[in-house]
Amino acid sequence: MSLARNFLTFVGRRPVRIALSLGLTLLLGVLLVATIHFTRYDLQWLAFLGGVLFAAVLAMASHASKAEWLIARRTKQLERLREQLAEATSRSKSAAEALRMAELRIRLVADALPMPALYVDRELRCRYHNQACRELTALAAENIDGQLLRDVAGAAYPLMLPYLEQSLAGAAVSYELVWPGKSDASTKFTVRHVPYPPQHERPFGFYFQLLPLVAQFPALPSVPVRNEMTGTTAAVALAAAVDTDAETGGDGGNALYMRSITDQLMGEDDDPRAKIERALRDDHLLLLAQKILPLKSGAPDPSCYEILLRLQEEEDNLLPPGGFIPVAEQYGMMEEIDRWVVRSLISWCLGKQQADPGWRVPLFCINLSETTLSNPEFARFVRHELQRPGFAAHALCFEISDIEAINNHANVRRFISALKPAGCRFTLDAFGSVKVSFAHLKGLAVDFIKIDGVIIQNILKTPADLAKLKAIATVCQKIGVRTIAEFVESRETLDKLRELGIDYAQGFGIARPEPIAKLP
Repeated sequence: MSLARNFLTFVGRRPVRIALSLGLTLLLGVLLVATIHFTRYDLQWLAFLGGVLFAAVLAMASHASKAEWLIARRTKQLERLREQLAEATSRSKSAAEALRMAELRIRLVADALPMPALYVDRELRCRYHNQACRELTALAAENIDGQLLRDVAGAAYPLMLPYLEQSLAGAAVSYELVWPGKSDASTKFTVRHVPYPPQHERPFGFYFQLLPLVAQFPALPSVPVRNEMTGTTAAVALAAAVDTDAETGGDGGNALYMRSITDQLMGEDDDPRAKIERALRDDHLLLLAQKILPLKSGAPDPSCYEILLRLQEEEDNLLPPGGFIPVAEQYGMMEEIDRWVVRSLISWCLGKQQADPGWRVPLFCINLSETTLSNPEFARFVRHELQRPGFAAHALCFEISDIEAINNHANVRRFISALKPAGCRFTLDAFGSVKVSFAHLKGLAVDFIKIDGVIIQNILKTPADLAKLKAIATVCQKIGVRTIAEFVESRETLDKLRELGIDYAQGFGIARPEPIAKLP
């Protein structure tokens, strides 16, 4: 069957058919001559063979005519396709030229803007920037386009890091920072992350805008941006800033914009400090928990959560989370908030145990601010709270940012040494956000290392980040420190983390923060 099918396929080819037709015609001609010769010119045979020869010639003429018709038809089709291709090419060139001109106009408009702006994709790489951005970073265009945000932002990156995950999850966020290394008013910025496309659960990236605050602020305690919270923040004391700006003839637009954000978060007729003090006094802060998933069977801590904080007013008015944190930082209230978190968390756990005696307290990770770490009284406060019967100190794990461990090593070591004997545990957060080095871990008895989310997001795309993660995992396994991967968003990333031996994973791809009351 296979041989017959192959033969039929061979015979069906056009050149073979033509050759067979010519061969049969020649064969018939030879037969005709032979018949005439051997039949001695019998008229009946001559008529028969003449008819056969005529039919063969007619068949060949028909095939030739059909072939000419097909050739003419294909030629016309080819001409039409060439015309269509020429039109499409012309339209493409016109569109490309229009796009080029539009990009040029956009570039001219963007470069004319006084505020730095750039577009960051999901890999946290800069894909577009303006002249003001180049001036701020003092980098050439080729050193910005296609580069990682952390390489472009430099020392400012740790201040931006806490807000990136929520931006990539589709939330517009805003916060305030002072560009590192500068002290004049022109380098105080309100930073806005605007996801693109908007209203999308998984945007392609976000626009990163820095609005310069040209007006001077009233004298307030200077506290760096807190690294552990994500969300939208507001400017502080901007009513006075607007008045100052108006008097000096400055640009009141930015200040007016910032004041409107402050009004949304804090109210037009309310003092921000008084509102936060009232929230602490009346327990109008909400504890939220985000699950940290163990990736290995038989993990020592199978149930782990990171504690986050939200103002009740944000929940009631559908405002972005964490907007009050920088306000509290400006007024030097972060230690009061950290104390409230520890006290409220322990009280909630004791109440949960009383209602359900079989409930086992998970491991809760609490972020701490720089001011809290630098005050020895906070460690004494924690030891006092741990004396409350029924709560085990090993259920508390304090998260300290990697940048704090580098810049304030002595304070961090003193804090860990004060609470480690009581049973508390410690996590070094955003490890690798500045550099991958274990030198500053000397003297720090940390239990976990939480690997920077930018490294985690790029392990499936960037060999360098994958190599960094492998190195971190190898060293941590040798020194007995467990690893936590943050910013985990996909099943493929999770599988890769398991393959590399990472101990825990956290991110919106695993679980979003939810009120602590919903914990099982």
